[in-house]
Amino acid sequence: MYVCICNALRDKELQAAAADPAVKEVGCVFKRCEAKPRCGRCLPDVADMIAMHRLGPEGLATAAE
Repeated sequence: MYVCICNALRDKELQAAAADPAVKEVGCVFKRCEAKPRCGRCLPDVADMIAMHRLGPEGLATAAE
């Protein structure tokens, strides 16, 4: 499924980039995908992917509360 329409980035590509422990912010995910964020609509989704890899599903739910 496409997450970033502007750059035609799919969820699997973004998930793989977000899984890298060195990635701390959304910009790093785009850099690893050799892209730059454009319209910004996907940024919350990419941030959630990073949090999911750092905190796990339970931590993400807690952080959202």
